[in-house]
Amino acid sequence: MMKQQQAQQNRHCDEFAAAEYLGLKVTTLRDWRIRKRGPVYAKFGKAVRYPISELEKYAEAARFRMAA
Repeated sequence: MMKQQQAQQNRHCDEFAAAEYLGLKVTTLRDWRIRKRGPVYAKFGKAVRYPISELEKYAEAARFRMAA
C-alpha cells in the first residue's frame, strides 16, 4: 500500500490537464509561471509537468469560506 501511495504522490500531468483540473486556461498557467505564481511545477527538459498532489494543495489553499 505504501508504494502505491508514493507512486500516486509522484504522478505528474501536463499543463493542459493541469489547466483543466483547475478550471483555468493554459495561457493563465503559462503567465503565472513567468510571474513566479501559481502551483508548483517541474521541468523535464522542455516539458512542463505539474505534480497532481501540488495541484490538489493549490486548489485547497485557494478555497475560502463565506461569512454566514
